[in-house]
Amino acid sequence: MVTATAAVASNGAPAAAPAQERSNITSAFTQWCSRPAEERFRSLGDMQIALQERKQRSAETGLLPITEMEVLPIAEQGLAISNKQGAALLNNYSLGQLAQGIGAPAGYLRTLPAHLAAACINEGLPRYPERERSLLVTESEQGNTCRAITSDQYSRYWDADVVTDLLNTLEADGWRVPPARPYPGCPAEDIWQATAADVLPGEQHSLSVRVGDTCGPAGLYGSDRDMFALLVNQERSIETPSGNMYRALILRNSEVGASSYNVECILYSQVCGNHILWSAASIANIRLVHRGSADSTRLNGRAFLAGTIAAAEEASCSEEQQQIAAAAEQKLDIKSAQLATGLPKSTIQAAEIMQEQFPQDHGDRAGTTWGWVQGLTRASQQSKYMADRTAIDQAAAKLLRKVDAG
Repeated sequence: MVTATAAVASNGAPAAAPAQERSNITSAFTQWCSRPAEERFRSLGDMQIALQERKQRSAETGLLPITEMEVLPIAEQGLAISNKQGAALLNNYSLGQLAQGIGAPAGYLRTLPAHLAAACINEGLPRYPERERSLLVTESEQGNTCRAITSDQYSRYWDADVVTDLLNTLEADGWRVPPARPYPGCPAEDIWQATAADVLPGEQHSLSVRVGDTCGPAGLYGSDRDMFALLVNQERSIETPSGNMYRALILRNSEVGASSYNVECILYSQVCGNHILWSAASIANIRLVHRGSADSTRLNGRAFLAGTIAAAEEASCSEEQQQIAAAAEQKLDIKSAQLATGLPKSTIQAAEIMQEQFPQDHGDRAGTTWGWVQGLTRASQQSKYMADRTAIDQAAAKLLRKVDAG
């Protein structure tokens, strides 16, 4: 099953980025600041090796009758699911899947002693809505672990295969993982000094990684539950009055069913050292549900990935460029800016100050509509509250939409 959002044009290429969707995209930043060290990789090659090794230690069972399964308490290890063929430890995610199937609160079960939790689950297994389930079991030093419990409709797209397909598809020069600063709690052994090979071409943003800055692993993440990859291409740019825009891809997957396969194509102006994409817009978003025949998800995912990357290479912002160019020539005083946006006077005053302090944002177009749009974007970043930032960003987009590109 496939769903697509953010406009795919009739020719199959992502449509031009709508001006009203321009904002800072923080999904990669969330990953940067929250992932532990063991879930980070320095390169796609390293990530591929690790995930392929895990795949080789994993196996999918055939469909097994729920009525023949039993949950057992294992001393100092938690719970295991078993049948006549053997047993495998339940991890946090597979326990949650099992609890959901019998209508029990997983959070509560995790607080119980193992023998009580096992008794509660076993009591509910006869009422499991589906009579057969397949288990994904992975070998480890601690023994076999059941990582997922899925139906016969589930079509697994292994994380290792996702990375392999990503490497095979990225034949075009210029796609790479952007450098990042050391993440919160980053150990000293994971920190290095950026060289010319690390930094992005043409990057002038004050918050971006420069030669000599400290770096840490970021942008590529993989856990026993999901994977995430951020790649950018700054070899080919799109010109606007306040600077160039570039292309980015964000790819997500879960081989255990925690989420769908997702490829998002983005246009952005700058990427900072914590992987916030500044002044960005999502121009295509493909989501593929893990459902169908054994290889259908991978076959479809590979095709959509290739198409999305090809479309990203050809993405154009000609309509938006015309609108921005017109906004950069249209004068707007502070009273008109407040009337047009409906924002408080204090916010408009802050935006006026931001225009003066950061002329590089708008290409020395302070006092124009484009200058106000960029000043408001800067002002929104000063707010402590997400609701306020969203309101200011929406007002800036509204201001730009009123411009007649003529």
